[in-house]
Amino acid sequence: MALPFEFCIEGPPVSQQANKKARRRDWRDAVRSAARSEWDSSQPIDGPVAVTINYIYEDASLDVDNVPKPILDALNNLVYPDDESHRVL
Repeated sequence: MALPFEFCIEGPPVSQQANKKARRRDWRDAVRSAARSEWDSSQPIDGPVAVTINYIYEDASLDVDNVPKPILDALNNLVYPDDESHRVL
């Protein structure tokens, strides 16, 4: 498996605090789909992982600390194992 890998999604991210559950679900689905298209393994990584999120969007004001959660949730069990069963460093 090749690391690092990266992917890009056009448009504004959706915060974990977005009012509509469907918007959060659609965003997570878009992130997961984009990641899956670049992820070259059928298994999550077995070991430490670092994630870098570059947010480049000018026309939206967001509570930036709530943007990573849906992105990280979308990568769960695709790129890395479920964080419920692993210690976060």
